[in-house]
Amino acid sequence: MAINRKSYFMRTTLKNLAFILVLVSGALFAQAQQQQPSKDELQKRTQALLTEIESVKKSLAETQANKRQSLGQLKQVERKIGMRTQVITNIKTEVWMVEREMLKTYREIDTLKKELGLLKEQYAQSIVYAYKNRSNYDFLNFLFSSTGFADAIKRMTYLKTYRNYRTQKAVDITRANQLLVSKIESLKGKRTEKEVAVSEQAKQMAELEKEKREKDAVVSQLQSKEKELNRIYTNKEKERKKIQAAIAAVIRREKEDAIRKEREAEAARKKATADANAKLVAAGKPVPAAPAEPTRTTTKRAPSVLENSPEGLIVSQKFEENRGRLPWPVDKGIITLHFGENKIPGKTKTLTVLSDGLSFETTVGAPVKAVFGGEVRSVFFVGNNQVVMIRHGKYFTIYGNLNGAVVSKGQIVTTGQVIAKAGINDEGVGEVTLQLDTETSTINPEPWIRR
Repeated sequence: MAINRKSYFMRTTLKNLAFILVLVSGALFAQAQQQQPSKDELQKRTQALLTEIESVKKSLAETQANKRQSLGQLKQVERKIGMRTQVITNIKTEVWMVEREMLKTYREIDTLKKELGLLKEQYAQSIVYAYKNRSNYDFLNFLFSSTGFADAIKRMTYLKTYRNYRTQKAVDITRANQLLVSKIESLKGKRTEKEVAVSEQAKQMAELEKEKREKDAVVSQLQSKEKELNRIYTNKEKERKKIQAAIAAVIRREKEDAIRKEREAEAARKKATADANAKLVAAGKPVPAAPAEPTRTTTKRAPSVLENSPEGLIVSQKFEENRGRLPWPVDKGIITLHFGENKIPGKTKTLTVLSDGLSFETTVGAPVKAVFGGEVRSVFFVGNNQVVMIRHGKYFTIYGNLNGAVVSKGQIVTTGQVIAKAGINDEGVGEVTLQLDTETSTINPEPWIRR
């Protein structure tokens, strides 16, 4: 008996699990259907990607004109490959959508053919019946054989309904036939659309293969300069550490200055209160009780000494509100080094380059602009690398590898204001770096700037 109960329990459990799996699968499928972009949206995205690819190709052609392979060229080719791969994925999805539409149309055509066959059969039966009872004698005989006036009315209504039925069937047959022809024409159009998409997919696949070979050529050129690159990035690492130390020193001074100002303001408030109370005592007037400490509302925001003033907090919040919308520091360029570790192909080993922000390859002498309004807190050199630090509440944007800075410490700058020109790096190309710091850490600036 116990065995039967156990068996029953297991069967019931398995059935419940199967039911739950079906529900979950259905929910996931419905969610995927909602998230799936439409065919028109896919085509728009594909066209936008192709336009962007052409822009990268033009930029790459300009870069290659100097006959000097750089990391920027590799990044451009990789970006082009990434976009081309996405184009192919979009086209594959589009082909799948067209095939799904074709399958649906096939089913509709099959249903229409069956419906049309049934309508023709019913119409044929009504014609045969009408032919057998076509004489006026049969018509009158059917009416006069009524049991009464009411029955005769019913028979006349029946005959009228029957005639209308035959007429409606003829109309239904015509409409169904027209719809069938329309569906067949639609199917032809979808076949053509699929052929065009498949042809475009093959074309994009061929382009992708060419771009992969192009990448291999650039990588090969970079690998041939492994020793030179190793020397360049070893020097960069030393320079990076010096810049980080200089930035930390500036932020430390800013914190100390903020704490000093807060203490001075508190001391001034206490002195003003004491002076006022002394005057009251001298005049024989009662001294008011000290006001209670204001109740501070607890928020998830981490406390910062750089936000002690109302102005500092407001600027920080405005900076945060523009996350993902900050402009690039240069009008035209490509990101060559991302935040964190970057891998650069070498002949004997892959070079690992650590970056505290973003490196933009651009034209030498290109204008460098502030990504947000703030106050310049430092302009300094590390070797030949000129650096500008701008404070935005508790945030700092740091611009490196500059030439001829046109701002100075204490100056207020606005978003998009030119602060310097792009310098030249050790590879002989224009470069600008962008770093984002708070009083406690260095942040990846990429999610903060526009795509």
